[in-house]
Amino acid sequence: MRMTIDQWRQVDWSKDNKQLAKELGKSHDTVAKKRWLLKAVKADSRATYSNKGKSNPNLSHGAVNQPLATEGAKSSVKSGRFDTNIHAKNWVLVSPDDKTYRATNLHHFVRENPHLFNESDVTWKRKGGKRGTGGEYCNATAGLSNIRGGKTEAWKGWRLIKNEK
Repeated sequence: MRMTIDQWRQVDWSKDNKQLAKELGKSHDTVAKKRWLLKAVKADSRATYSNKGKSNPNLSHGAVNQPLATEGAKSSVKSGRFDTNIHAKNWVLVSPDDKTYRATNLHHFVRENPHLFNESDVTWKRKGGKRGTGGEYCNATAGLSNIRGGKTEAWKGWRLIKNEK
C-alpha cells in the first residue's frame, strides 16, 4: 500500500532502515530514500547486512571468466590478429619502390612485414582508456589508414590502389 507523505513523517526514524523496512513492508532502499528526502534524524544504530564480510560466489564469475574470454577472443579467427578478422578490409598497397602488396588486414600486414617500414613507424601503441581499451596502432597503420580515409594521397611514399578488388 502506498504511504502518504504525512504517514512517512510519523515514522519513528530512530530505528534503523532494516527494521523500518520490515515493519512497514517496504524495501530497504525505499526507507533509506525517504529518510534522506525528509531529512530525518539518523538512526540510533545501524544494521549491518547479513552477508557482510562473506564472499559471494555469484559475483566471482567475472574474475574467473574474463581471462578465459580474453584468451578466446585473441585466438578467434574473427576477432584475433588474423587476415580473417571481422573488421579486415582488402588493401592493395604500392611501396615507395613501386612494389605492389595485397593484404586483407592492414594491421596484420604491418605486423608480418615490419622490414618494409622504418623501425620507428612500427612501434605499436595503445589508444583509449586506462586499461588499453580502444585497440592498437602504429605510425604505419595510422598513416596508411589516412590514405584510405581520404585524408592524404600518400604516406612516406606508400600509396593505395583504391579501385582494385
